Amino acid sequence: MVSEKETPGGKAKPETAATLATTPAPEAVTAAPEIASTTANTSEAAPASTPAAPAATEAQAAEIIRKHVLLSAAAGVIPLNFVDTAALAVVQLRLLKELSELHGVDFRGDIGRSAVGTLFATVAPTALGGSLLGSMAFNMALRSVPVIGTVTRLATQPAFNSAFTYALGKVFQQHFASGGTFLTFQPEKVKTYFREKFEEARRRKGATPEAAPAAA
Repeated sequence: MVSEKETPGGKAKPETAATLATTPAPEAVTAAPEIASTTANTSEAAPASTPAAPAATEAQAAEIIRKHVLLSAAAGVIPLNFVDTAALAVVQLRLLKELSELHGVDFRGDIGRSAVGTLFATVAPTALGGSLLGSMAFNMALRSVPVIGTVTRLATQPAFNSAFTYALGKVFQQHFASGGTFLTFQPEKVKTYFREKFEEARRRKGATPEAAPAAA
């Protein structure tokens, strides 16, 4: 569109609409980079919330382990030989099953039972040869005596079951959290860590192993 404008000489000077177009304000120009910068900062800050998921998983795993530690201690006071052992095996396999489900790992009961047996062999000589249970033969002989056997069982078996189940849960929790599965589990590689956790639980002398970290 063409418009006319009066000049001092009296003649009209054509002027186009393009000439009248206003230039963008400096504030509008500088605002764009600030918006882009704000958007970039927001997108960079988003990943900061991701560690919440592993923390939540760790908390759930700790609760699963704590629950099964208590159940394994209860299995230790069952006054029937072999029934208490069978009950403990059920508790420990269920512990492994719940931990595997928590991490989305396919449960393998056959591998779980084999792992439990192998890990038991790593602590049995220490536990049975020390002050906790005495020798295996002596302990089994005492348990066959009507009154003394019951006292021996109540004094020793719950503590051993709790420590063993706690260490078992910690080992498999670490394995699953690092991306492992039952198929990739190698007991030989975790024996040292298992013994450490077993002794850690024994030193607490009756306290639920997961209770102290939770209180802290």
